[in-house]
Amino acid sequence: MNSKDRYSFLYEETSKHIKRLRSAFDNLKSEVGFPLDSAKVENILKDEKLVPFLDQIAYRFSKIQDNLGKLIRMYMFLKGENVENLTMIDVLNLSERYNLGINKEKWFELRELRNLIVHEYESQTEKIAETINRIYNELSYLDRLLDKLRIR
Repeated sequence: MNSKDRYSFLYEETSKHIKRLRSAFDNLKSEVGFPLDSAKVENILKDEKLVPFLDQIAYRFSKIQDNLGKLIRMYMFLKGENVENLTMIDVLNLSERYNLGINKEKWFELRELRNLIVHEYESQTEKIAETINRIYNELSYLDRLLDKLRIR
């Protein structure tokens, strides 16, 4: 697969994950409302038809975060930057010149959310609610970032 095809694949995959993440949030929002709190998470965890939405949020956000690193790297490569041997932090520092709206601080914030959502346990309902609410609040940012990463 050539670089442009790889970029297109990563872009479409990331777009699909964001769309499905938004769908999971829309479903939860219509069922229990937002923002979530500990009581709402407890109710979700008791309802077998709602639990998959939490699982989908965790899975899709994790995939988005994983794909973003590859997508940013490929974007920079297609813009003529030599990023092959750079660390992700170096790629992010370089990407600031392109006004993508992501820097190392934002990257670590998204990474922290990914790690929190993957390692939470059902008994931590307050922490789950806080993390899910934070991810929900990042949706518009992810849309804007993906738009800036579009090569036209």
